Amino acid sequence: MSENESQGKKETVSPTVLYAIMGGLLFFGTCNTIVMKLQDEEKVDDKGTKFNHPYFQCANMFVGEFMCLFVYFIKIACRKYRAKKSVDDDGNEVMQIPLSPGAEQAEDLELNTSINPFLLAIPASFDICGSSLMFVALTMCAASVY
Repeated sequence: MSENESQGKKETVSPTVLYAIMGGLLFFGTCNTIVMKLQDEEKVDDKGTKFNHPYFQCANMFVGEFMCLFVYFIKIACRKYRAKKSVDDDGNEVMQIPLSPGAEQAEDLELNTSINPFLLAIPASFDICGSSLMFVALTMCAASVY
């Protein structure tokens, strides 16, 4: 298959894979809610005081999400290591890093793909506020209502 034919072909996800992903999201989201509620119900001393630290739970969740950055950096390093080498017009070797289909299309259309990292602070702050409020709500009601 030529390069032009492969670019015109749309990549689709099979329904089986799609339903497996949706089922996994539902399953692990439910597990997350149940584990957090069980943590809230845990007694921490002999007097029967329950663990009531929703902000600590939220901070732990974001530390876990932050750890995903390390996996991302390892992935980028592996891609650079395994990148294909080609020769440019001057005879110099040039590394070609494989891109995702969306990044390839953006490169073909010459779109600006650089973004100011501080713009990500806006949705991140909403995520922190929303997650904190959800964990506070989980301490006050049943997990099924949450």
